[in-house]
Amino acid sequence: MELDDAILKRVSIRRWKPVPVEKEKIEKVLEAGRRAPSWGNTQPWRFIVVQDKEKIAEIAQAAGGQPHINAPVLIVCCGVPNDLSRQQHRAALAHLRDMGVMDWTDEFLDQAIIGSEVFAPYHLGERVMKAKASENIMIAMAYMTLEAVNQGLGTCWVGAITPEKVHKALNLPDDIFVHELLPLGYPDEDPKPRPRKDFNKIVFWEKYK
Repeated sequence: MELDDAILKRVSIRRWKPVPVEKEKIEKVLEAGRRAPSWGNTQPWRFIVVQDKEKIAEIAQAAGGQPHINAPVLIVCCGVPNDLSRQQHRAALAHLRDMGVMDWTDEFLDQAIIGSEVFAPYHLGERVMKAKASENIMIAMAYMTLEAVNQGLGTCWVGAITPEKVHKALNLPDDIFVHELLPLGYPDEDPKPRPRKDFNKIVFWEKYK
């Protein structure tokens, strides 16, 4: 499927066929997320694939009982702020430098990482690190969403959750936070794409209005 077709075809799915999703397709969706860009290539995401019906139902209750969460597959999208720590961030950037992606000396790398809030979100505290991790997770989720369409599957972003309850249901470690849920399965509906704002109302050239 062409990328343009996947973008135009993507819609939020809330009804699922009661059939399992092939592991190969799930892995292709996850691989799309793994290939997404991230801040300094830190990749501060973790994806937990849940297929057990009872566990999915438990997680659904942590999301207010939303029925569309009960898909054959539930991808719990989590973040690891520590991946944006000074040590992890510097290691990721040094790896890019060593691959020839960036022409940075050790001195410049250390000055940028140690002295700049622009390059190093850990300077601004864990709240900012968590926010930056969340931004990166959403990019990965967008990639996974489009690959799901390419595989003939549907998704629905679910952010209306109680993260602490999902965290407890999965017995996650303290250094991981739950960001959003991504139900995945074969659609049992064919909704029309939702309307979008007019192009000229959201795009501006050189200046705003």
